[in-house]
Amino acid sequence: MKNLKRIDEAVGSIEERRVAADRLLKDVDGWECTGNAYDPKSKTESLIFKRIFRTEAEWKTWARSFPYVLEEITEKTGRPKPYKLGLDYQNKTRGRKINEC
Repeated sequence: MKNLKRIDEAVGSIEERRVAADRLLKDVDGWECTGNAYDPKSKTESLIFKRIFRTEAEWKTWARSFPYVLEEITEKTGRPKPYKLGLDYQNKTRGRKINEC
């Protein structure tokens, strides 16, 4: 848990924070923590992880099932790529209309 420096200041009970930290560590197992970033406006810290995939298809398969919000940035322009990943992919309607009650 050395990479989760301020998990004790997160919102929720101690047990909720432990469960969240354990889940995060399980989700990033096999990844290398290469850095962090801090947003002074929201006072949040983001961790930056790295992992090498053999093919783009392997990357997209993993990224579509990732249980968090995820965005891939292009190397040349720094803009987000047009396809959905993570929770955005799992929650998209795929052309179907959502039934509203």
